[in-house]
Amino acid sequence: MAPVPKSNGLDPEFLQEVAGVIKLLGHPGRIRIAEYLLLGEAKVSDIQQWTGLSQPITSQHLRQMKDRNIVDSHREGNCMIYFIANPLVGKMLNCLGETQALMQER
Repeated sequence: MAPVPKSNGLDPEFLQEVAGVIKLLGHPGRIRIAEYLLLGEAKVSDIQQWTGLSQPITSQHLRQMKDRNIVDSHREGNCMIYFIANPLVGKMLNCLGETQALMQER
């Protein structure tokens, strides 16, 4: 009989939140948007230009990310300005960057 692993104490509510963030970031376009927004606030046209995604696709991704509280926005004149609202996103993308660097060292 295999030993029962000990819990590392992760709270079920936290795990639910993390799973939701991972699920939503499970698309390369949304990861690229999050990567750009970690540099600072931006309007849709700037995000679109940097990611190379069309305006409708960029807006759709941002809407999905906003619905899951990954990004938030505020209005400046006629423009919506988006920013990262969930600190988990930065931690996750930093982990991905570190992992990429390790993989490239091989």
